[in-house]
Amino acid sequence: MIGIIGAMEIEINTIKEKIVNLKEVTKGIRTFYIGTINNKEVVLVLAGIGKVNAAITTTLLIENFDLTSIINIGVAGGQNGVKHKDVVISTEVLYHDVDVTKFSDYKHGQVPGLEPTFIADKALLNRTKEILDLLHFDYKIGRIASGDQFIYRKKTIEAINNEYNDIYAIEMEAGAIAQVATLFNVPFIIYRSISDVLDDENQSQDFFKFVEAASINAAIVLEKLIEVI
Repeated sequence: MIGIIGAMEIEINTIKEKIVNLKEVTKGIRTFYIGTINNKEVVLVLAGIGKVNAAITTTLLIENFDLTSIINIGVAGGQNGVKHKDVVISTEVLYHDVDVTKFSDYKHGQVPGLEPTFIADKALLNRTKEILDLLHFDYKIGRIASGDQFIYRKKTIEAINNEYNDIYAIEMEAGAIAQVATLFNVPFIIYRSISDVLDDENQSQDFFKFVEAASINAAIVLEKLIEVI
Protein backbone atom coordinates (compact mmCIF):
# COMPACT_ATOMS: atom_id res chain seq x y z
CA MET A 1 0.00 0.00 0.00
CA ILE A 2 1.26 3.46 -0.93
CA GLY A 3 0.96 6.14 1.75
CA ILE A 4 0.26 9.69 0.57
CA ILE A 5 0.54 12.72 2.86
CA GLY A 6 -0.50 16.31 2.26
CA ALA A 7 -0.50 19.21 4.71
CA MET A 8 -3.49 21.21 3.48
CA GLU A 9 -6.96 20.40 2.16
CA ILE A 10 -6.15 22.04 -1.15
CA GLU A 11 -3.17 19.70 -1.52
CA ILE A 12 -5.16 16.49 -1.06
CA ASN A 13 -8.58 17.31 -2.55
CA THR A 14 -7.57 16.63 -6.15
CA ILE A 15 -6.00 13.33 -5.13
CA LYS A 16 -9.02 12.27 -3.08
CA GLU A 17 -11.19 12.70 -6.18
CA LYS A 18 -9.05 10.16 -8.03
CA ILE A 19 -9.39 7.41 -5.41
CA VAL A 20 -11.64 4.52 -6.53
CA ASN A 21 -13.76 2.69 -3.92
CA LEU A 22 -13.00 5.40 -1.39
CA LYS A 23 -13.41 4.51 2.29
CA GLU A 24 -12.74 6.63 5.36
CA VAL A 25 -11.04 5.14 8.40
CA THR A 26 -10.23 7.01 11.61
CA LYS A 27 -7.08 6.11 13.51
CA GLY A 28 -6.34 8.20 16.56
CA ILE A 29 -6.72 11.86 15.62
CA ARG A 30 -6.51 11.41 11.85
CA THR A 31 -8.92 10.35 9.10
CA PHE A 32 -7.40 8.15 6.40
CA TYR A 33 -8.83 7.78 2.89
CA ILE A 34 -8.34 4.27 1.50
CA GLY A 35 -8.92 2.93 -2.01
CA THR A 36 -7.08 2.54 -5.29
CA ILE A 37 -5.50 4.82 -7.86
CA ASN A 38 -4.52 3.18 -11.15
CA ASN A 39 -5.31 -0.19 -9.54
CA LYS A 40 -2.76 0.39 -6.77
CA GLU A 41 -3.81 0.39 -3.11
CA VAL A 42 -3.34 3.80 -1.55
CA VAL A 43 -4.01 5.50 1.75
CA LEU A 44 -4.25 9.28 1.79
CA VAL A 45 -4.13 11.50 4.86
CA LEU A 46 -4.27 15.18 5.73
CA ALA A 47 -1.43 15.97 8.13
CA GLY A 48 -2.02 19.59 8.98
CA ILE A 49 0.65 22.26 8.93
CA GLY A 50 4.00 22.06 10.70
CA LYS A 51 6.51 19.49 11.86
CA VAL A 52 4.63 18.11 14.87
CA ASN A 53 1.45 17.53 12.87
CA ALA A 54 3.52 15.87 10.15
CA ALA A 55 5.37 13.60 12.58
CA ILE A 56 2.21 12.48 14.38
CA THR A 57 0.44 11.76 11.11
CA THR A 58 3.34 9.84 9.58
CA THR A 59 3.68 7.71 12.68
CA LEU A 60 -0.04 6.85 12.70
CA LEU A 61 0.15 6.06 8.98
CA ILE A 62 3.09 3.69 9.37
CA GLU A 63 1.78 1.97 12.49
CA ASN A 64 -1.72 1.34 11.11
CA PHE A 65 -1.10 0.42 7.46
CA ASP A 66 1.21 -1.99 5.64
CA LEU A 67 3.12 0.52 3.53
CA THR A 68 5.52 -0.07 0.68
CA SER A 69 6.39 3.63 0.43
CA ILE A 70 5.44 7.13 1.52
CA ILE A 71 4.93 9.99 -0.92
CA ASN A 72 4.61 13.48 0.50
CA ILE A 73 3.26 16.04 -1.95
CA GLY A 74 2.31 19.67 -1.71
CA VAL A 75 3.51 23.20 -2.31
CA ALA A 76 6.54 25.14 -1.12
CA GLY A 77 8.45 28.35 -1.37
CA GLY A 78 11.24 28.24 -3.92
CA GLN A 79 14.74 29.59 -4.22
CA ASN A 80 17.95 29.17 -6.22
CA GLY A 81 16.33 29.65 -9.60
CA VAL A 82 13.02 27.79 -9.35
CA LYS A 83 9.86 29.42 -10.70
CA HIS A 84 6.17 29.31 -9.83
CA LYS A 85 4.69 25.83 -10.48
CA ASP A 86 8.12 24.21 -10.99
CA VAL A 87 8.44 20.85 -9.24
CA VAL A 88 11.25 20.07 -6.79
CA ILE A 89 12.13 16.43 -6.09
CA SER A 90 14.01 15.56 -2.92
CA THR A 91 17.39 13.91 -3.02
CA GLU A 92 17.62 14.67 0.68
CA VAL A 93 15.49 16.45 3.25
CA LEU A 94 16.67 18.44 6.25
CA TYR A 95 15.68 21.10 8.79
CA HIS A 96 16.60 24.75 8.45
CA ASP A 97 15.44 25.63 11.97
CA VAL A 98 17.50 23.11 13.96
CA ASP A 99 20.81 24.47 15.27
CA VAL A 100 22.96 22.72 17.85
CA THR A 101 26.24 23.71 16.19
CA LYS A 102 27.43 25.48 19.37
CA PHE A 103 26.78 22.36 21.43
CA SER A 104 29.03 20.01 19.50
CA ASP A 105 30.41 19.21 16.06
CA TYR A 106 27.05 19.08 14.28
CA LYS A 107 26.04 20.57 10.97
CA HIS A 108 23.38 23.23 10.88
CA GLY A 109 20.06 21.43 10.55
CA GLN A 110 21.29 18.19 12.13
CA VAL A 111 19.31 16.56 14.93
CA PRO A 112 21.67 15.06 17.55
CA GLY A 113 21.93 11.30 17.14
CA LEU A 114 20.80 11.37 13.51
CA GLU A 115 22.48 11.99 10.17
CA PRO A 116 22.50 15.61 8.91
CA THR A 117 19.94 14.82 6.20
CA PHE A 118 17.32 12.17 5.42
CA ILE A 119 17.89 10.39 2.11
CA ALA A 120 15.01 9.86 -0.30
CA ASP A 121 14.55 6.49 -1.97
CA LYS A 122 16.59 6.35 -5.18
CA ALA A 123 14.11 4.19 -7.09
CA LEU A 124 11.24 6.56 -6.27
CA LEU A 125 13.46 9.51 -7.18
CA ASN A 126 14.31 8.04 -10.57
CA ARG A 127 10.70 7.12 -11.30
CA THR A 128 9.54 10.64 -10.42
CA LYS A 129 12.17 12.13 -12.70
CA GLU A 130 10.97 9.91 -15.56
CA ILE A 131 7.38 11.08 -15.00
CA LEU A 132 8.38 14.74 -14.98
CA ASP A 133 10.34 14.29 -18.21
CA LEU A 134 7.30 12.59 -19.75
CA LEU A 135 5.01 15.42 -18.63
CA HIS A 136 7.50 18.08 -19.77
CA PHE A 137 7.31 19.76 -16.37
CA ASP A 138 10.11 22.09 -15.31
CA TYR A 139 11.79 20.62 -12.25
CA LYS A 140 14.83 20.62 -10.01
CA ILE A 141 16.40 17.70 -8.17
CA GLY A 142 17.99 18.63 -4.88
CA ARG A 143 17.42 19.24 -1.22
CA ILE A 144 14.23 20.35 0.52
CA ALA A 145 14.45 22.18 3.86
CA SER A 146 11.76 22.35 6.54
CA GLY A 147 11.02 24.53 9.52
CA ASP A 148 8.08 25.93 11.47
CA GLN A 149 8.10 29.26 9.68
CA PHE A 150 6.74 30.73 6.47
CA ILE A 151 10.01 32.02 5.02
CA TYR A 152 9.88 35.34 3.15
CA ARG A 153 13.58 36.15 2.91
CA LYS A 154 16.63 34.04 2.07
CA LYS A 155 18.42 36.03 4.78
CA THR A 156 16.34 34.12 7.36
CA ILE A 157 17.79 30.78 6.20
CA GLU A 158 21.27 32.05 5.41
CA ALA A 159 22.95 29.52 7.71
CA ILE A 160 21.47 26.45 5.99
CA ASN A 161 22.13 27.92 2.54
CA ASN A 162 25.75 28.39 3.54
CA GLU A 163 25.84 24.67 4.40
CA TYR A 164 24.18 23.44 1.18
CA ASN A 165 23.96 25.09 -2.24
CA ASP A 166 21.16 22.98 -3.73
CA ILE A 167 18.17 23.63 -1.47
CA TYR A 168 15.39 24.46 -3.92
CA ALA A 169 12.25 24.22 -1.77
CA ILE A 170 11.47 25.62 1.68
CA GLU A 171 8.39 24.38 3.52
CA MET A 172 7.07 23.15 6.88
CA GLU A 173 6.50 19.35 6.95
CA ALA A 174 8.86 17.33 4.76
CA GLY A 175 11.70 17.08 7.28
CA ALA A 176 9.47 15.52 9.94
CA ILE A 177 7.91 13.10 7.45
CA ALA A 178 11.34 12.11 6.16
CA GLN A 179 12.71 11.67 9.68
CA VAL A 180 9.86 9.38 10.78
CA ALA A 181 9.99 7.37 7.53
CA THR A 182 13.75 6.95 7.95
CA LEU A 183 13.44 5.79 11.55
CA PHE A 184 10.81 3.22 10.52
CA ASN A 185 12.79 2.20 7.40
CA VAL A 186 9.97 3.06 5.01
CA PRO A 187 11.09 4.29 1.56
CA PHE A 188 9.96 7.86 0.90
CA ILE A 189 9.99 10.61 -1.69
CA ILE A 190 9.09 14.24 -1.19
CA TYR A 191 8.15 16.56 -3.99
CA ARG A 192 6.86 20.07 -3.99
CA SER A 193 5.31 22.34 -6.62
CA ILE A 194 6.44 25.91 -6.12
CA SER A 195 3.69 28.33 -5.08
CA ASP A 196 5.85 31.32 -4.14
CA VAL A 197 9.46 32.46 -4.46
CA LEU A 198 11.60 33.77 -1.62
CA ASP A 199 12.54 37.46 -1.78
CA ASP A 200 9.81 38.15 -4.34
CA GLU A 201 8.05 41.37 -3.35
CA ASN A 202 4.69 39.75 -4.11
CA GLN A 203 5.46 36.48 -2.32
CA SER A 204 2.56 36.42 0.14
CA GLN A 205 0.04 37.26 -2.60
CA ASP A 206 1.71 34.77 -4.97
CA PHE A 207 1.15 31.95 -2.50
CA PHE A 208 -2.61 32.38 -2.72
CA LYS A 209 -2.45 33.09 -6.46
CA PHE A 210 -0.50 29.94 -7.36
CA VAL A 211 -1.30 27.45 -4.57
CA GLU A 212 -4.21 25.82 -6.41
CA ALA A 213 -2.35 25.43 -9.72
CA ALA A 214 0.74 24.18 -7.89
CA SER A 215 -1.34 21.64 -5.98
CA ILE A 216 -2.90 20.38 -9.22
CA ASN A 217 0.57 19.97 -10.74
CA ALA A 218 1.66 17.92 -7.73
CA ALA A 219 -1.42 15.70 -8.04
CA ILE A 220 -0.78 15.11 -11.75
CA VAL A 221 2.73 13.91 -11.01
CA LEU A 222 1.47 11.69 -8.19
CA GLU A 223 -1.14 9.95 -10.34
CA LYS A 224 1.44 9.14 -13.02
CA LEU A 225 3.98 8.02 -10.43
CA ILE A 226 1.53 5.58 -8.86
CA GLU A 227 1.16 3.90 -12.26
CA VAL A 228 4.81 2.86 -12.31
CA ILE A 229 5.69 1.98 -8.71
